[in-house]
Amino acid sequence: MGNNEPVMQDVFEVSSQPYKVSLFHHQITWCPQRRGCEDLSELVNLKIHDVLSVELLNCINSDENQNRTEAGCCVTVSSPNDNSARESLIINFAQRKKNSNDWKPKQTRFSHSDSNVLNNWLSFIQSKIQGIKSRPKNLLFFVNPYGGKRKASKIFEKQVRPLLIMCNVKSTVINTKYRNHVTEFLTSMSKDKLCEYDVVVAVGGDGTMCEVVSGLLMRGLDISQGDEAPLSPSPVPVAVIPAGSSNALAYTLHGTGDATTGAIHMILGGSVPLDVAAIRNHSGIHRFIVGQMSYGHLGDTLHDSEKLRWMGPKRYDYAGFRKFLSHATYQGSIDMKLSADEFHKHPTVCDGGSGCKECMASGNAEKPSEWRRVEGKFLGISGANISCRCALSPMGMAPFAHLSDGFIDLTLVKKASRVGHLRYLLRIAGDSRRALALPFVERYRVEEFIFTPVQCCEPSSSQDSIIRGPFMEAGSSASMVACGCDVRKQEKLHSVWNCDGELFLQPSVRVTVHKNLIRIMSRNLPDFSSINQQEHSSSRPSTVGSASQSNYDIRSGWM
Repeated sequence: MGNNEPVMQDVFEVSSQPYKVSLFHHQITWCPQRRGCEDLSELVNLKIHDVLSVELLNCINSDENQNRTEAGCCVTVSSPNDNSARESLIINFAQRKKNSNDWKPKQTRFSHSDSNVLNNWLSFIQSKIQGIKSRPKNLLFFVNPYGGKRKASKIFEKQVRPLLIMCNVKSTVINTKYRNHVTEFLTSMSKDKLCEYDVVVAVGGDGTMCEVVSGLLMRGLDISQGDEAPLSPSPVPVAVIPAGSSNALAYTLHGTGDATTGAIHMILGGSVPLDVAAIRNHSGIHRFIVGQMSYGHLGDTLHDSEKLRWMGPKRYDYAGFRKFLSHATYQGSIDMKLSADEFHKHPTVCDGGSGCKECMASGNAEKPSEWRRVEGKFLGISGANISCRCALSPMGMAPFAHLSDGFIDLTLVKKASRVGHLRYLLRIAGDSRRALALPFVERYRVEEFIFTPVQCCEPSSSQDSIIRGPFMEAGSSASMVACGCDVRKQEKLHSVWNCDGELFLQPSVRVTVHKNLIRIMSRNLPDFSSINQQEHSSSRPSTVGSASQSNYDIRSGWM
């Protein structure tokens, strides 16, 4: 039998109407029959890998079963009295909303008088679902009940748990009680116990996911080797259900901040690789970065918002507006390591870790790297592992960041007027590629960078020194040491780092990027291939650094 021929084909009743239903190896199709002819204008095509579960249901069941069926049904279900002698095949599946990245669970009931027909269909579809190896069967959840609007527990119970029950997926749920609880829990687990789970899931924001990743990567780290300790990939994939204040990772991966969509992506299987950045010093790794880290405006905003937690998520808007009015700049130098060919590479938008040419590249081990230094006063410095998309910034603050290309996108916003800073912020909220065209904004793709702030006093002997960069002289390691002053009292001289929504108070940092350390569950990364094709059609040369010379089309104008 060819792949184009149906394995089974029967006529079922859907909403008291006859439907011709065909079952293929990879899809199910159905369409109504009117006067003995198929109405192909109403043909429905369902891929097997979008089926969540399948079950048999007797049509004479209680009202409770009827209500359960109708709750998510995409086709009107007939009254039990109309089909009292029939059984039904219930197919639960996931469907992507039209013109949206949101996925929702749907249900269709197929009724038939012959129970053997229904059992044959049930057996075949179940065997196909069970044959999808990427689908998880046992999940470990970490729910952060304190993040965001404190709705993570409610989101899990209302939107995630019903899907787990429907798909017969086992789960272990742990509610976090304090900061770094997740990291401590995972590092203390035995390898055998951890490998019992197919996926480790964070129900929270970017900070919760960062704790999950830190716990998985710290497990195999030999701290006795200090800064030279190699990192091993995570032994299990991870997933994120957005329920925090900052959901940039979930929005970038799923194209939406919808928790149900995140749960469906996780249950249906499919994952993409993701790079992880590490903040290091001579004693080892301080912390990992999954999304982004920012110094200056965004760091100050997070720092000030900590005093305003009583305001809820609105505290970020208020604190950000105050910091914009203060217009603070911070002096320092950045040493960055980038491949030589990056000066001639065309910037592209990531098509997804599994299909993106940049992400699938083997790396830059055979290409010479060089160091560059940039000095000056900065309104902000951001290093992004991902594009960091959100509802307010559809393209993200780093539109050309790739999931797994072995680089971090480093954006330097140099000193500018308030009007210039406002233009930058407004462009980030629209097509953020236009923000990179401003003359005081520079973008680099780097494998490693070191930031050294201006020193306001003698360095603190109690703080660890950052490993000396390529531009430092042998006797000048003291200039790479974090200032000993209290950053809370020296805001005009030093900022702090906003690392995935968590504060990192040491201004001096050394950041290295590590390729493909984790795999994260995702199925429908937004397709930006048309954007890449449009930009590749341009013949103007590309440069790293000042984006005003880049080759993508930037509309002129005040904003």
